[in-house]
Amino acid sequence: MLNLLRNLASRHMLFVALCLVFLGGLEFLICGLVATVDVSGVLKEVAKAVPSFLQALLSEQVLAGMTTRGLVAFGWNHPLALALGAATAIALASRSVAGEIENGMMELLLSQPLSRRNYLLTHLLFAAFTLAALSLAGMLGTYLGQKNYGLNLFDARPLLQLALNFFLLQMAWYSLALVLSVYARESGRVTGAVFLLVLASFFAQVLGKLLPAAAWLLPYSLYTYYSPPEILVESLFSTSSLTVLGSISALGIGLSFWRFQQRDLP
Repeated sequence: MLNLLRNLASRHMLFVALCLVFLGGLEFLICGLVATVDVSGVLKEVAKAVPSFLQALLSEQVLAGMTTRGLVAFGWNHPLALALGAATAIALASRSVAGEIENGMMELLLSQPLSRRNYLLTHLLFAAFTLAALSLAGMLGTYLGQKNYGLNLFDARPLLQLALNFFLLQMAWYSLALVLSVYARESGRVTGAVFLLVLASFFAQVLGKLLPAAAWLLPYSLYTYYSPPEILVESLFSTSSLTVLGSISALGIGLSFWRFQQRDLP
């Protein structure tokens, strides 16, 4: 397992390092932007040019009232932040089984004194550590950004709660991608399928908030259970959302271990 962990670290080092830097840097720069530019004023002027129903969505749902706290919280809901998290989770999961079968390495790897359970467990531990590091990098970016630019908006507790929420969201995407990976033989198909699922989930949340008639979509979107504004602006920490994301992760991982023990390789 240690040799496999070293191999995974060596293979993914550059990709993971870039994701850590990009997410931490994004959150840091958003603090700088909020502190040095009247972003709230600019957005309020822009909002006046859109229809009234979109004004409410932008102001309350997306930017949490366009306050300084809300704009910093939006940094965690920024499409780039969400894309970095999902891309990391999907890439690690799709390569774990389907990717190794595709490149012809799975039989060689399992010919070593390593059980299938320990093989998949090693990938899971590496992914969990990586996604935790990514979440903490974003948290550190926000913390250092507000300190550097004199915002002093949030203490460590809500930032840690937000990092936990972000981590569980990405673990849920990882578990869903892992389920497909243990059934598939090509990593590209897994990546494409989960990427479409991520997009569908994102737009389901947007439509559910925008259109009352589409509110029924909200419980089916994973992004409904990830809410930086509630944690950072309203100081609300939803344990039920964490339970949903954690349950999805546990079910996906459990199904993946069961299927990987049963399937023929390659």
